[in-house]
Amino acid sequence: MKIFISHITEESALALVLKDWIESTFVDQCEVFVSSDLRDIPAGSKWLEEIDQALEGSVVMLLLCSPASISRPWVNFEAGCGWIKRIPIIPICHSGQRENSLPVPISVFQALELESDNFVPDLFNSFAQHLKIVKVPRIDQTEMRRELDGAVRSIIPSSRNSSMSEAGAGEVDDTRVKILEAIAKLGDDGYSAEELVPHLDMTGPKMEYYLDILVDSKLLNRHLYMGDPSRYTLTKAGRKFLVERGLL
Repeated sequence: MKIFISHITEESALALVLKDWIESTFVDQCEVFVSSDLRDIPAGSKWLEEIDQALEGSVVMLLLCSPASISRPWVNFEAGCGWIKRIPIIPICHSGQRENSLPVPISVFQALELESDNFVPDLFNSFAQHLKIVKVPRIDQTEMRRELDGAVRSIIPSSRNSSMSEAGAGEVDDTRVKILEAIAKLGDDGYSAEELVPHLDMTGPKMEYYLDILVDSKLLNRHLYMGDPSRYTLTKAGRKFLVERGLL
């Protein structure tokens, strides 16, 4: 049985801690898929196909919800896929996000708050019910809590905002410039993150991270499609950026 953890790139450390504890607690009973883990998506794999296969085989989804992640289209896209499959979806609120302030449609699911004293037993009891496991093994809740808290502290909320402000000021780094150039050369039809990955030799989650920054910087448009990945096109400002630098 497979558990799917949906998360944004910046919060991968928290996803990996959860993966390790779940798999070590339910040994040989479940497998946890985390898109940022190279053991789940090896380098060179077709990223979106691997995620699609993992979603298809999953029986439970964990949705890592923070003030930063709940506005990202990819997390909402994966949640929508889980909803279509009718599998249990468990939002995990952290980094200041509260259950009672989750946006629709995520708010329709029964969420857990990582900061709650009962988070660890509530999480594993939920798994036991969904996976039909009769008895939850004993675990070191204190140690798991220590690792979870450490992972949350490693998330730097200001890092993305800093990158966005730099982009807004015209200081766009080489990676983002290459993404803009690739989209310009491919044409105006719009391209998904998966279609862009082979042109820039980077992982899918990393591509999503940079695309989010470029959208927030008003250099790219994001086009949303029900049941399909977002597609990206240059904005007027993005095209101007390339023209002024002799790149278009």
